[in-house]
Amino acid sequence: MWVYKLIIAAIVVLIVESVAVMKFGLSKVSIERKFDTLHAQLGQTVHMIETISNRKLLPVPWLKVESRIDSGLRFGLQEDLNILQDEFHVSVFTMLPYTRIIRTHTVKCTKRGYYHLKSAALTARSITGTISAIKDETTDAKLYVFPGTLTLSELNLPSHSWQGDRVVRRWILEDPLIFAGIREYTTSDPMKNINWKATARMGTLQVNQYEPTANHRLMVFLNVDTKPDQWTVTDEPERVEYGISVAATVLEYASRNVIEAGFCTNGYLKDMEKEPVRIEPAGGKNHLVKMLECLARLVISRSITFYTLLDRELENNPGNTDYLFITAYVDDGIEERIRRLRTKGNAVEILRI
Repeated sequence: MWVYKLIIAAIVVLIVESVAVMKFGLSKVSIERKFDTLHAQLGQTVHMIETISNRKLLPVPWLKVESRIDSGLRFGLQEDLNILQDEFHVSVFTMLPYTRIIRTHTVKCTKRGYYHLKSAALTARSITGTISAIKDETTDAKLYVFPGTLTLSELNLPSHSWQGDRVVRRWILEDPLIFAGIREYTTSDPMKNINWKATARMGTLQVNQYEPTANHRLMVFLNVDTKPDQWTVTDEPERVEYGISVAATVLEYASRNVIEAGFCTNGYLKDMEKEPVRIEPAGGKNHLVKMLECLARLVISRSITFYTLLDRELENNPGNTDYLFITAYVDDGIEERIRRLRTKGNAVEILRI
């Protein structure tokens, strides 16, 4: 008789446990995610910290965490992490009452992009596995992976205007700055700015300090179309990716050399409205970060035609601006608009990708 009583008691316990899991299994269970940095370089290794908490007396005997993470973030191998088809991440835990599990994932940034981990699916099951509870939990982990930059030898520079080991043409190297004094050297200063006479006099490395001239502005235009008659997304995205790296290289160089620079493209930004991007020329580290964030977030797909983008620029009646067009092609329509820009007192260079 006691055996039957024991079986009945076990069944009752399992039923109670199943009902408790169904009603309260995911109550006060949460997941939080964050990266240890907001900005990363292509190829850099960063860390994602994941915290899973059970803030109640009832344990969760079986908890599954599922999420979809872009394969551009390559996670290191872990015993409690199963990655399916490079994007679906699945982990299973047992959560005791009032416990917290903290995991640090090693992540390699293999692709330019903007990564926003917005949610994770949580599933709790009973001991028998017959009853489950499911909910989506909001997360807010963000990471910008900046495009890779290039060396001079990797840039496909216009031969008629870029010479030898000169990094940029006349409008960047010749008279873009005015001398504003000297200051102590920092590791971010280019060696060419070192003032050796002042260094000898002061006993520590000193560099020349410059300010941009009032009428010197650089605008970098990127065309995400690779053919003049293109109707859909380009079938040559690697060409545009190269152009994005070229833009990042030029903008970083301009920032290091205190040149006011801006960026414009007929692409659009991930998770935002399909509108072209235009950032007015300015200087400073924060401005450079803003432009690099746009390049990280840029979708290689047209919001408007490149002709329309240039027409809008002409409507602003620009003057005293140096333009660098990064584009896979130049046809009669683009040539005509370049001519009109030049007649307004602007310099225009074309870098084909």
